[in-house]
Amino acid sequence: MWCNHDHHQPEEGCSSEEKQLLERRSLIQGLAAGGMLTVAGTSITGCATNAETGARQLLLVGEGQLNQMAAASWDDAKQKTPVSKDPRYTNRLRNIGGRISRGANKENEAWDYEVFDQDTKNAFVLPGNRVGFYKGMMDFTDNDDQVAAIMGHEVGHVTGKHAAERVSTQMAGQLAVVGGTIVGASQMGKKCRSLTGREASNCEQSAARNTQLLNGALGMGFQLGILMPFSRRHESQSDLLGAKYMHKAGYDAHQAVKLWEKMAENSPNRQPEFLSTHPDPSRRARDLHNYIRYQETLGSQGWQSIKLPKIKKT
Repeated sequence: MWCNHDHHQPEEGCSSEEKQLLERRSLIQGLAAGGMLTVAGTSITGCATNAETGARQLLLVGEGQLNQMAAASWDDAKQKTPVSKDPRYTNRLRNIGGRISRGANKENEAWDYEVFDQDTKNAFVLPGNRVGFYKGMMDFTDNDDQVAAIMGHEVGHVTGKHAAERVSTQMAGQLAVVGGTIVGASQMGKKCRSLTGREASNCEQSAARNTQLLNGALGMGFQLGILMPFSRRHESQSDLLGAKYMHKAGYDAHQAVKLWEKMAENSPNRQPEFLSTHPDPSRRARDLHNYIRYQETLGSQGWQSIKLPKIKKT
């Protein structure tokens, strides 16, 4: 089971130590929930088109704010989780990371790679180009190309600016939920104003309960209808970006397909996709296969974008 927001499987089955790290990473990507970020500063762009994905993004927070919080979480993770010093893992990861960063035209940026000395099948990325792999994830792969597929995926989250978009979406969604709850509470409380005594008290209590139910329903709707689909889209984008970076770095992009086929075989009891932050592994393998084959048919014009081939309607 991959216990990670960024890459992988649902959180069921994580150890308490893994969940603590998950919570620290979630803090980075859910900063808006605690009001830790403010929409201010010259770095805020609002709506913009991402050069790597070609998609429009809502960006209400600056990279500097995210990086500052991520730095503290990264240091905390390295203090509380054993870090491998084995060069068979650390050198391998840094070498692959260096090649993928060049494939992503990010070789001139500072990158921090760490191997966490646990058997968990997991990897993650934090703002500020901080990439963590668990030893178990590297052992799970069959070759360097599959490690590169995961590394490319994580770098794809960086170039896709997914952390900033996720936080921005959470901020906007929470404002909408609060606004909707306030409006609903006002409407439900109207009829109580004309009542007196016990009737008024009972009405107000009922309105308060209904307001709580409304707030919960709006929050659940936002989670299932917007936030989770957004997260699945980010994962799919990162998969395709990762394959693109693999190809440009000289790795065999087809190994990304084999990796996800292997993941599908090792996670037969998944929850329904609409309840997950990640696409089904079989779907990921299929989308990667279609993308890679399509790019290969384009010849010299291929590997320039992450557009999937159009499926002809029959």
